[in-house]
Amino acid sequence: MRRAKLSYDELVHRLIPVRYLDETGLALYRRLAATRDPAERSLAAADLLDRLCELGYMKLTAREEVDGTVRSTYRNLVSLDTLVLSTPVVRPGHPSTTSATGLRGGAPDAETGELSGTEAASDDAGPIPWSILNTISASSRRVDLAGPLGYLSEFLDETLDPDHVKLRLSENLLTSQASSLVDIEEVIASADEETACPAELRKRVESEASALAVPDISSHPGFADRPPAWRRGSLIVAPLMAEAYVYGTLEVWSGKTSAFSPGDIATVSFVAEFAGGLIRRRLQIEELIFIDQTTQIHNRRYFDEQLTRELERSKRTAHPMALLMIDLDDFKQVNDTYGHAAGDSVLRQVGHVLLENARQVDIVARYGGEEFAVILPRITRETALTVAERMRSSVASHQFVTGIAGERLRGMTISVGGALYPLDANTKNELMDRADRVSLYEAKRGGKDRVVFWQDTHGT
Repeated sequence: MRRAKLSYDELVHRLIPVRYLDETGLALYRRLAATRDPAERSLAAADLLDRLCELGYMKLTAREEVDGTVRSTYRNLVSLDTLVLSTPVVRPGHPSTTSATGLRGGAPDAETGELSGTEAASDDAGPIPWSILNTISASSRRVDLAGPLGYLSEFLDETLDPDHVKLRLSENLLTSQASSLVDIEEVIASADEETACPAELRKRVESEASALAVPDISSHPGFADRPPAWRRGSLIVAPLMAEAYVYGTLEVWSGKTSAFSPGDIATVSFVAEFAGGLIRRRLQIEELIFIDQTTQIHNRRYFDEQLTRELERSKRTAHPMALLMIDLDDFKQVNDTYGHAAGDSVLRQVGHVLLENARQVDIVARYGGEEFAVILPRITRETALTVAERMRSSVASHQFVTGIAGERLRGMTISVGGALYPLDANTKNELMDRADRVSLYEAKRGGKDRVVFWQDTHGT
């Protein structure tokens, strides 16, 4: 059963924070709720949002005239959401060249049947479902992504009745050393997962930052080499975009030909843009509270959260995980000889070397001082030992820049202690204790520049 498009009445009741309005704002609120003329409603909505700006709950970040409409962008200072509203330049009663969505209609490409960019919606597309903003903002934690993104997928399932909805992050974001989004792997497609959209079209949507729709996949040349299940039906692919950055794509597929209307395409584009905003906000918050400013890798706070998450995942999936505790040997001599600026530079370079030698799924963090921690999900003892030895030898062979002309450090070493869950420990505290206090201590006591796992000294 396809869900009807949301009306302006629902926008009024769900989006506008009535409790913040003064008498003037309430009068504008009543005007918006009472009017039924589309052009007048958009103008009334703009007046109400402008009033919220005056009251300090919204901020007008941009306003420009485009093709006979005024496009206004607002920032909700309470939920941090971005809202875009298009209104006619002329007063009601005159023809308007755009719909409430601010998107124009167009014909599909003659060869591929695609609809893309501003041609992805028509004048009768109807209002975009703004109410999802308020719902998601109210239900999500500051840095939670899995919940809101899952909700968006469910919303599209209910609204468009497709056979498949999938988000996929861009390759650059997945391989980025500056962020870790492993907590949303349950709601995004994995790198090797087969989905409806061919890789070439997905890359095109990312590079052009523009949505496209394929009403009939069977006649599109880009699907000729796809598995039979994906060579029929219709598809919408939209960029997960925020402020000129594209973080991936959102694809919506139906096994039926011409299953989606121009309004559906506008809805998917809107949801994709909102999802992109959520991802950007998460990355910004992560940078503020989860990144160590000296080394530019994850900090102790992030490590603590992810260790708890990975232990729960290991328990749920029965896949072992490993913890490495790493200490830079004789680091005090660096500070004493070259100064603390050089010491900070060495710590930063060590963090970079550890990242370079970790697996893509591993989590590298600065634990404190000259100590680092690495979480290795879904790993065997042999592979964990290989990763640890690779990190140790890479640091030992690295030439460290000190920031002093002609002065480079050679022979810096690290000691590594390791333990596995649940093979070596049954709890988080026990795992930390056996990797840090027992194994790392043994590596130091045994001469430094070595890797010691708990089982090396407490063999089975």
